[in-house]
Order: sequence, then structure tokens, then C-alpha cells
Amino acid sequence: MDFYTSAGNLYFAENFKFQMQEIGTFVNVPIEEYHQRLTASTSDENHVAIIVSFEGRGMVIKRLAEILKLNKTPIILISSINENPISKYADYYLFLSSNENHFNKISSFSTRLSLLYILDCIYTCYFNLDYDNNVKMKLEAYDKLSGRSI
Repeated sequence: MDFYTSAGNLYFAENFKFQMQEIGTFVNVPIEEYHQRLTASTSDENHVAIIVSFEGRGMVIKRLAEILKLNKTPIILISSINENPISKYADYYLFLSSNENHFNKISSFSTRLSLLYILDCIYTCYFNLDYDNNVKMKLEAYDKLSGRSI
């Protein structure tokens, strides 16, 4: 699974990556533009790409979506309900709160809370697919981290 985003959303991507790693699932979060393009270029139909883009304004993110679509990589787009040029590439669309004016605001309060909630829901649904094994894996990992299993 590859996770594409930028700016402040990178922290949420890294948190999601951390949660998934606790249950043995690696999520790649390329940060630099070149690394994002390289990751998208080597993706295929066996990957899943999560793209977070509020309204698809970023120049890089549109090109990433084009590359992913060309490679037949399933795309989950997390975005506002506002018009987004990337939505035509998405296989699945999850909506963020769209009530904030992206430019005329103090901060992204509802957008951040919405994104965190959506990522927690994705993690929970994934965790539930193999609940017993994921609980076991998570507990064993923390036993090893704490030194209790040695």
C-alpha cells in the first residue's frame, strides 16, 4: 500500500503507517516529489494507493493519479466533496468535511479531524479482516519491544 499526500497531511499518513506496521502491514509514504513519482511508476494492480488531496490543486498529485491509473493501481481518494480533477482517476472516494474555506481560515480544524477519522476507519476495517491474528501480532510485537518475551 502506498500513501500519497503532502504538507500537513504527511503527519496523518505517518501515523497511519505506524498503526499498520504494528500489525505487520507495511505502508509506503514517499515524501519527496521524485520518490512519489518513482513509487507511482513502479506500482501495479497488486498495490493500493491512497491519495489525500482536499481539492486536487497540487500539480504533482494529478500526475501521480495519472501514472497510477496507467499502471492499473486501485486508487482510494480522500478528498472534499468539492469538484476535484483527480476524482476521475479514483476507484474509491472517501469524503472529508468540506465546510472550511481552504484559503480563508485560521486552521484546518474540521479537515484534520475528518482525515484522522477516515484513516482510523480504514485501519479498523483492515484490522477486522483478520482480527484474532492482528491482535496476536500486535501483542507479540510489543512483548518483544518491551523485552518480556526474551
